[in-house]
Amino acid sequence: MGKSMVESKIVASVEKIMPHICPSIEEREGSMLKYERYNFQLAFCYQGESRMLMSNKVQVSGTLAPYLELRVVGLVPVTVLPPKMDDYYLSDTVGVFPDLLKPFDKADLVLPCKQWRGVWVTVYAPEGLPVGTHETTFTLISEKGETLAVLKHNLEIIDAPLVDGGLRLTNWVHYDCIAHTHGVRLFSRAFYKIFKEYLRVYTQGGYNMLMTPLFTPPLDTKIGGERLTAQLVRVKKTGEQYTFDFQDLKRFIRFALKNGIKYIEFSPLFTQWGGVACPKIIATVDGEERRIFGWETPSASKEYMRFLDAFLPQLGLVIDELGIRESCYMHLTDEPGIDNIDAYEQCRNMVKRYIGNIPIMDALGNPEFKERGLVDVPVSGITYFDKFAGCDTSKMFVYNCCTAFNNYYSNRFINMPAQRTRVLGVQLYQTGVRGYLHWGFNFYNSAYSVEQISPYSDTDSHGTFPSGDAFIVYPAPNGVYGSLRYEICKEGFQDCNALKLLENYIGKDRVHDMLEKEGVCGYTKYPRDGRWLINFRAKINQMIKEYVVYHKK
Repeated sequence: MGKSMVESKIVASVEKIMPHICPSIEEREGSMLKYERYNFQLAFCYQGESRMLMSNKVQVSGTLAPYLELRVVGLVPVTVLPPKMDDYYLSDTVGVFPDLLKPFDKADLVLPCKQWRGVWVTVYAPEGLPVGTHETTFTLISEKGETLAVLKHNLEIIDAPLVDGGLRLTNWVHYDCIAHTHGVRLFSRAFYKIFKEYLRVYTQGGYNMLMTPLFTPPLDTKIGGERLTAQLVRVKKTGEQYTFDFQDLKRFIRFALKNGIKYIEFSPLFTQWGGVACPKIIATVDGEERRIFGWETPSASKEYMRFLDAFLPQLGLVIDELGIRESCYMHLTDEPGIDNIDAYEQCRNMVKRYIGNIPIMDALGNPEFKERGLVDVPVSGITYFDKFAGCDTSKMFVYNCCTAFNNYYSNRFINMPAQRTRVLGVQLYQTGVRGYLHWGFNFYNSAYSVEQISPYSDTDSHGTFPSGDAFIVYPAPNGVYGSLRYEICKEGFQDCNALKLLENYIGKDRVHDMLEKEGVCGYTKYPRDGRWLINFRAKINQMIKEYVVYHKK
């Protein structure tokens, strides 16, 4: 069989390779800064007569070969679409879409007849790559050892390090989902073995802030229901007195810091959507473990206030013992409405007495919480970011979720174009925010955590969220697999850092002038073309290179 039976292309990472659409954003060369991850794709389409070609491999040659990771792009089902869609989606119907990235040692490349399939190529080295332009050759080999296709790619490594630009990035990890999916007891030795792999992927994706469960996070839980207990503070109640054991919490935080986490956000002290009740808290009472707080306990109850009176001063001592006070954030609730503002103020005043200068951060839809001084770090949804126009954006976070589906808002739904996901990085820079939050790194539960789901077959939490909203990685036998969306989000964060680096060289005003001329404004206005983003990033790289070369003369 000759290689002409397989059509092949090298495709930029901003195009998702759909099975029945010939990819159009070809890439034969590119550039990257040191210490960043660079991605592109190999696209193949078998044009022969048989049903498929099985067990194909890709051989790599060139100086960058030791620094390349190749993964098979897998298709996943998209069965729930946003309720209203603009015209910047890959499709407005359900179907299968590329997302899962699986290593070749776990999966061969199968080429069905007359369908395009992709191989994701990641170039990365923690210690930096050799500077200069490198040609890499990719040879597609059949099961019988025949050469089916040969592709060449040139990549320039620019002698300028892409360093952390200061963004604080969090994507909530759901610890009960790790325990359920991998069959381990929470916070056991077996759990930490798996969790280390999750943290490796988490931090490699750019995330540097970690949701830390003091008590079972009261998030995405049915009112009156419970999630699996994920409590790091052990509580003992004797009469009306409370004592606390923080050893599990200290172990968790030290483990996180050792594995790349820089900032800690503590789980909410009150329930989601307004803080009307208490989180589930388990305590040892008269030698028996039982739940002492939950949905049945109002957040402002005297009993819970007495508990916090005892708990928060002790937590402060632990924070100071670990030396992390300047790196901590505290949540009170999540997405409180304006009807909850008075109750929120009462909760804040009580908590703030004890936590001092640790900032309170929460997702909000109304700037009045900030205007009344109730939230130190407001986290605005990008869909209502303009409402916070009077706030200092350098002290704000933003988030997106299932509600950012129309008006060209950036999001990470599986049926969105890759560029629509990646452009968020440019927007984070242009709006000058402090950080970015997303609620679902690995939410493998149905809505309200009533039951568990398999993300391989259920990408929408039993029909609740647009496919892809609830998670961005897939569980693997001994860890976690990445996704196209995970890599694309990382590229967006790198774009933000590259703009910050360029700002150091040419000044903030010039960079913002560039963005204005390119048509970037806020979270809805940007050129809706993947080629634009590739070319714009190449332009940034070239400007950085010229500055570095000039100052080295």
